[in-house]
Amino acid sequence: MLTTIRTCARPALGARVAACLLAGLLALPAQAAPSTASGTSTGRDVVGTWIARIDQRAAELEAMPRVQQTRVGYGSVLKKGDGGMVDVVAPGPVRPSDVPEGTAPAAGTAPTVVVTPPAEPIPQADPSATPGNALSGTATPGTVVEVLPPPPALTIQVRARTADRVGRLSTRLIELGFLNQEQWTETFDDNLEVAVRAFQLSEGLMQDGKVGEVTRQALDRTPKEAAKLMRGATASMRAFQASVPDTVILVNLPSQTVSYIERGKLNFTMRAVVGRPSRQTPLLQDRVTSVTINPTWTVPPTVLVEDKLPVLRKKGNTGIKDAVVYLDGVEVVPESINWWQVTPERIRIVQKPGDDNALGRFRFNLTNGDGIFLHGTNDPRLFERDLRAASSGCVRLADARMVAETLLRPAKLDSAAIERQLDSGKTKTVSLPNAVPVRFVYWTSTVETDGTVRVHPGIYDDVPTSSSNPSATQAPAAAGTVSAPRRVEPKPVRPTPAAAPQTAPAPAQSSSTDTPARAADTRNGAEAVRTAM
Repeated sequence: MLTTIRTCARPALGARVAACLLAGLLALPAQAAPSTASGTSTGRDVVGTWIARIDQRAAELEAMPRVQQTRVGYGSVLKKGDGGMVDVVAPGPVRPSDVPEGTAPAAGTAPTVVVTPPAEPIPQADPSATPGNALSGTATPGTVVEVLPPPPALTIQVRARTADRVGRLSTRLIELGFLNQEQWTETFDDNLEVAVRAFQLSEGLMQDGKVGEVTRQALDRTPKEAAKLMRGATASMRAFQASVPDTVILVNLPSQTVSYIERGKLNFTMRAVVGRPSRQTPLLQDRVTSVTINPTWTVPPTVLVEDKLPVLRKKGNTGIKDAVVYLDGVEVVPESINWWQVTPERIRIVQKPGDDNALGRFRFNLTNGDGIFLHGTNDPRLFERDLRAASSGCVRLADARMVAETLLRPAKLDSAAIERQLDSGKTKTVSLPNAVPVRFVYWTSTVETDGTVRVHPGIYDDVPTSSSNPSATQAPAAAGTVSAPRRVEPKPVRPTPAAAPQTAPAPAQSSSTDTPARAADTRNGAEAVRTAM
């Protein structure tokens, strides 16, 4: 009987075992897929994720019903205390005075007027009347007569010029749900400031409670306008996606940020300062080849001609701390030279390394011929602003030390070694084992690590385009478009001829420029168009 049961059970057990083995084999690819995908993540995957999220958000905004929206409108910065009613002093009567023109009367003295004799004779005054007696009705010629003091100034209250915009600001914040209906006001009070800060927090802006240009644009932007910026950004990302390296530094001009993708994973994103509209940062395709610790800064031609030479001529100094001035390659004392008789190409100004150096403590050397590179700064206050297009073309990093530690890790230079080099105060350039690609892009929409989609207004009137791409056309910055990046090959540097014994050599790797953009004196070596700030 037992044997019969075992015989009957074997087929059933075998079937169950076979089923389990088959299920396990079928499950293996599904379980291994995430691990494989995570192990082979690429830069294209990162950009693709951004594209999908931005497109999703744009579709949501496009599906929203159109509603009436109040615009704050252009104007000065709105801040607490603006709007409402203001006191205005009405102009008083004009008082005659014997004080010569341009001379203020003495304090505490009553204004006076001199009675001059008329052209025709006047009747004799009553002998019983004293000179200047108000009751006599006459005055002796040449007598000084006291004038009654003017009435007190009339102060009235009028509506402030900013009251209209403050009122529209209140209405807009009510529409967005940051302010209650009963809190509407034309005076920028505490409640309005709290509402502005809350709105700035929701938009990822600096929470200063003031309505500057960036906050104003965010308030006035309609869902349709935001969706258009997002669609323009994703179009640029798609064109960029096919060629993005797995390890790359992304410099996005509209967001004024620098991101680092390492082996297909986003490592960090930090704030940056980029070129101002008059000195735009170009869209480049480049690479970081080395990092300079404790760099010097050589003032480039643009800054020298437009900024520093006028200061030299007016004050006799550069206005730069720890700067050395060279004339025809020879170090000079600035105060001893008549700079009005000196042309710019004869001058070279070099700032010594240190905390006051314009490049900060780190410079990340690129290969382009425009003199554009990444570096630190001696003035971190600019990173507290929402609009940080303030440099002369180069890109300043909010945390240059972290970038240096990240890029120098493959060069076997750890944090302790970097610290020792910083403490030494000496300039040192470390070559990277593998150059790190850098891409300058113009994306008016980005995705944060938590999936939040941000919109960034264009910082330039026209997006830079590349002459190497004939199909690229200029588009307004607000459209979020970007041309194909252009690769700039390094140009040969002209050799510096021998100079006087006191001639100081041009700083290697830490000079602000590589090639000249205009006629430059060969005695000063090569200079480039762009600035190092």
